[in-house]
Amino acid sequence: MYKSILVPIDGSTQSHKALTLATNLLDPEQGMLYILSVQEAPLAKDALGRSAGVPATNAEALVQESGQALIKQACQAAKVESERVKHIVRAGQPATGILAEANQLGVDAIVMGSRGNSNIKSLVIGSVSHRVLHVATCAVVIVR
Repeated sequence: MYKSILVPIDGSTQSHKALTLATNLLDPEQGMLYILSVQEAPLAKDALGRSAGVPATNAEALVQESGQALIKQACQAAKVESERVKHIVRAGQPATGILAEANQLGVDAIVMGSRGNSNIKSLVIGSVSHRVLHVATCAVVIVR
């Protein structure tokens, strides 16, 4: 049993399975579950801003809204209801955000899906889960 688990959520079937597994791996008495959504900030709508890679003026609000919706959907699907669950939404690159949050929280484990909702295809596991698996300093459980 783990006392603290970070579960990255991206809306994929694998991330929902990871959340369900994490609830089973969590210490029922003392465990804390952190559910994280990390999303890249949407780009500005004008051509100059988009080509320069400038985030939209309301990017943080859009990321928060979208991230909270993904977390809520995943919690409902996995029937996760507890006072020892914290929802976290961050803007940024998914792998970097997951690793940073895991380090900041000092979690015992990261439980995540093998492949997310990305256009990037990998033969075995997704690029985000691959990077997290090789860089994280805590236990990492990859769910297929």
